Amino acid sequence: MVKNKTLIFSFDSTKKARFGALPRYAKDENLIRWFELPNCFIFHNANAWEEEDEIVLITCRAENPNLDQANGAIKEKLENITNELYEMRFNMKTGEASQKKLSASAVDFPRVNDSYTGRKQRFVYGTTLDSIAKVTGIIKFDLHAKPDLGKSKLEVGGNVQGLYDLGPGRFGSEAVFVPRVPGTDSEEDDGYLILFVHDENTGKSFVHVIDAKTMSADPVAVVELPQRVPYGFHAFFVTE
Repeated sequence: MVKNKTLIFSFDSTKKARFGALPRYAKDENLIRWFELPNCFIFHNANAWEEEDEIVLITCRAENPNLDQANGAIKEKLENITNELYEMRFNMKTGEASQKKLSASAVDFPRVNDSYTGRKQRFVYGTTLDSIAKVTGIIKFDLHAKPDLGKSKLEVGGNVQGLYDLGPGRFGSEAVFVPRVPGTDSEEDDGYLILFVHDENTGKSFVHVIDAKTMSADPVAVVELPQRVPYGFHAFFVTE
């Protein structure tokens, strides 16, 4: 898909974004419903669930992205790209679709407590970005709180409950939520966030474990790794 260090396809900003919703137990493609929203591009979703006649999608929405930058051919920072947390709703009865902006830019790699996958949940843990693959920190959103859309940058306040900054020259990965007690009987954010961190100042790599409830700047644990984990890798947590 790459020729002369550029992708052989490009993003068409003149067309609307289309979303297909297929019932879980559909036996064929004839039951798919199509919805349209203003032009956008999505790399990663956080979660989705059903509310009466609607499907609610929590996602990170990019507007008019340069896909060559996403491919790694362009190295500059994300100064001209908007990548923001959004709520999108698709009404399976009326065919209507709507969207609501929930954050400033740039945020991506959203994760939730996996016990709530496919269920209505409250907290989203995203990454703050310096470039397409360079994560500078972890940000916690409260979907029950009203977003402060007057802010031009990501900072605590409104629906942003916490920010864990990795520090100068340190970049990380998405944060995997690990519940203190598995299941949905305890508080949704009662657990830990685990992420890889690479220090470009020293060349060393670590695993950081942070408190998901408090988002304290003091990690619960830091473990040095024998090898570096490249930027952009996804992960999940399993017990022994």
